Amino acid sequence: MGVLASEGFAYDPEKDFDLDDISVNYLEDGGIFYVASTNGRIVGTCAVIKRSEYKCEVKRLYVHKDFRRMGIGSKLLEKALEFADERYDTATLKTDTSLVSAIALYLKAGFSVIKKEKGILYLKKELS
Repeated sequence: MGVLASEGFAYDPEKDFDLDDISVNYLEDGGIFYVASTNGRIVGTCAVIKRSEYKCEVKRLYVHKDFRRMGIGSKLLEKALEFADERYDTATLKTDTSLVSAIALYLKAGFSVIKKEKGILYLKKELS
């Protein structure tokens, strides 16, 4: 928690969220689930799900609307891709075509669009 909250001032998420407040949960299938929280409130999540020995899917990238534009989604995706890069050759994900800022984040992270179908965008990234 940041300085403002510890000194008794009102909590200001724009100034007070510490990106180190991300917990890691390992999944039985070899995947991972990240949870960003503050004051017991979940403000972001992201998971990597194993799809095969060589392929994974990034899922559940979510950031609460009060905490967007603070780098939380970017940090969660970065952690997920670091995990995926150590274990898999390819990462995929899908998202609603209306989520323009999320799509921009995925493209910036190196994903490429592989198809668009019924309002869903499918993306893929080759890992090293």
